[in-house]
Amino acid sequence: MTITYRSVKGSNLTATEVDDNFHDIDDRITELEDNPPVPTNISHMTVAGTQWTVYLEDATAFGPFTLPQANFRPSVTSTIEENTDGIYDPVLGDANGYKRYAGAADLTVLLPGDADVAFVVDSEITFRQAGAGSISFDASTDVTINGMTGFLNQTAGQGSTVTAKKVAADTWDLIGRLAQDV
Repeated sequence: MTITYRSVKGSNLTATEVDDNFHDIDDRITELEDNPPVPTNISHMTVAGTQWTVYLEDATAFGPFTLPQANFRPSVTSTIEENTDGIYDPVLGDANGYKRYAGAADLTVLLPGDADVAFVVDSEITFRQAGAGSISFDASTDVTINGMTGFLNQTAGQGSTVTAKKVAADTWDLIGRLAQDV
């Protein structure tokens, strides 16, 4: 049966036409309830890194979708030993780690560029000045360090903690207790 539309007919529907419309819709709903369509099931899924793709039995693909992931922040502490040249060059193994420096002499941390050490964006290294020697942060060529206006890129004294966070290619932010530029 065909549904009769008032706008197509150009006049009001008769009581029989209205009943026929409802009867037709009821028949269609009953047919769907008695014979539901067969779903297209999931065939398989793949994950590549943080990308997840769902494949259906009819070869339709959904995705890729980016999977959420927690940032790995280990609680492992390592010590930077006082050395004769007063320079510390972070290595990939320092990523998302906590470094303590208890030396009496000042220490300079050279934050590397991508060409030197390929830290991924969002990597962090936290440094704690546990001794009398301050920790200053310097950059190799073509590296930007974003400190704070009115402050030096160095710890503010014993007990200070500063995190260097890589925020973009060759760009680091300093977060923490920095010494005032007086």
